Amino acid sequence: MGANDWREFWASRGMRELRVVLCDSWQPARFALPDAHEAHAFRIASLLGSRAPSTAVAEELGRIRRDELGVGANPEEDARAAEAIGQWFRTATRPA
Repeated sequence: MGANDWREFWASRGMRELRVVLCDSWQPARFALPDAHEAHAFRIASLLGSRAPSTAVAEELGRIRRDELGVGANPEEDARAAEAIGQWFRTATRPA
């Protein structure tokens, strides 16, 4: 996809769908305030857009968990959520 296609994807459905997947797959997201939730999704979207590996997404979820939400570590949950997010992204951006 070109730059305009990416912008359209994120604006039209990508961010909305990412927030849903994030809440469904990562329990700490369910308790975040709306503004924080948006910021967390944006950070994850930035990683996805740069083709970061699942491990980088899991590490970012761990940082958000620890530094912003003050929730105890759970690397297994972070890894499972990162995999779910990655699967959604691969499916959502697959050429038709």
